[in-house]
Amino acid sequence: MKRRTRPSAHRGPLLWLGLLYLAFVIYGSLVPLDYHALPWEVAVAKFRDIPFLQLGIGSRADWVANLLLFIPLAFLWTGVLAHGRHAAVATLATAIVLAVAAALSLGIEFTQLFFPQRTVSQNDIAAEALGAILGAACWWGFSARLLAWYGGWHREREPAALAERAAWAYFVVLVGYNVLPLDLTLSAVEIYHKWHEGKVNLIPFAGLPADSAHALFELATDALLWAPLAWLWRARPGRDSLKAWRMAFLAAASIEFMQLFVYSRVSDVTDLFTGALGAGVGAWLGGRQFGGARRVDSGHTPGRATAAWIRLLLALSWLPVLLLVFWYPFDFHPESAFVRGRMAFLDRVPFQVYYYGTEFRAVTEVFHKTLFFAPLGALLAWWVSGLSWRWRGYAATASLLAVVAVALGIELGQVLLPGKFPDTTDWFLESVGGLLGYALFRMMRARLAATPRRRTEPGFHDSGRERST
Repeated sequence: MKRRTRPSAHRGPLLWLGLLYLAFVIYGSLVPLDYHALPWEVAVAKFRDIPFLQLGIGSRADWVANLLLFIPLAFLWTGVLAHGRHAAVATLATAIVLAVAAALSLGIEFTQLFFPQRTVSQNDIAAEALGAILGAACWWGFSARLLAWYGGWHREREPAALAERAAWAYFVVLVGYNVLPLDLTLSAVEIYHKWHEGKVNLIPFAGLPADSAHALFELATDALLWAPLAWLWRARPGRDSLKAWRMAFLAAASIEFMQLFVYSRVSDVTDLFTGALGAGVGAWLGGRQFGGARRVDSGHTPGRATAAWIRLLLALSWLPVLLLVFWYPFDFHPESAFVRGRMAFLDRVPFQVYYYGTEFRAVTEVFHKTLFFAPLGALLAWWVSGLSWRWRGYAATASLLAVVAVALGIELGQVLLPGKFPDTTDWFLESVGGLLGYALFRMMRARLAATPRRRTEPGFHDSGRERST
């Protein structure tokens, strides 16, 4: 009999997520917090006259961003108020969520009049209202399956099944990222303009940066994106390396085809080559790890201290990678006047720099900062797990502090680099990435360590021999 999760078990997490996301929506709508006082009567008069803009293809991404902003908001709060309720109560709760979302949209747009760098328009209100409707509809249509999937993920202990779930979750993230900012088009004319603007590259490697180091970095990162997917798909018993590679490569080709219909994204045939390479690396690594017969652990762990030191050295070896990624080309300028001017980054409000760019660029930078620091946290967690219980607490504290200190050092080093932009937000994101890597490693290790013993048929031992009666 399946164990059913009580609705109240989900309301707590949904409430916290809803509150955090609400704070994000309000704060993100007012950044860079450049407040200018305005008489109330003037503000009301301006709000009555806010325009309805005629948006072209170049502004479509902004409209979609406002729509997407309110989808998770309405989804989460519909879950908080409607989950597990009687149908009539849930319907009333949904109506309340939609009404409050509309009021919030109007309130945000009105408040933006006091922040001149923000654009106020009827288009934003319409997009946010539509996003709220879609979010509530998504809760009614998909919440049961989503919560069931989350419950299955939470209860799953089998490594191959966990890897399969992680692979599909990773693929969904890749699809979502690669179709941002969702300025979609099916118009042959607009696709022609996209090609004419150089956003469709049919010659392999022709669109790479002129600088060889940047070109190599771009190729390597594009390839590495597909290695985890093939590696995770290879974990399933009965799936060989060739099939895992083929699945990952077809996923890469499908995403590249989708990008043809995203106006602002570049469709480049080079990505097929990097996808094939990354998928090949992941499938090969998966074959080495999952292809052979599992060795039986005897429980004897000779040379444990040596193994722990090797793990620590591997964690430390990630530091040069971070320095190369965040400090290249190492053209330091230690002049005092230059440094004083660069320290102005301490006065910026969080996420201010991310406002002065596209939504896609902001998401890219968030991934860039967090994902490069996640391996550092995971490797440090691996090192801590190899220590004796006497030292684990001290080592864990030192590891978490080290992640934050390394992120701070990276940003302070960028103060001396004219081509870099040090920022307290980046320090925060890098620290979060490292801490998430540490926490995810600990969580997955604990889940796999708790794998239940295989259930046997009545009358038989685990070995398969018949019990004596």
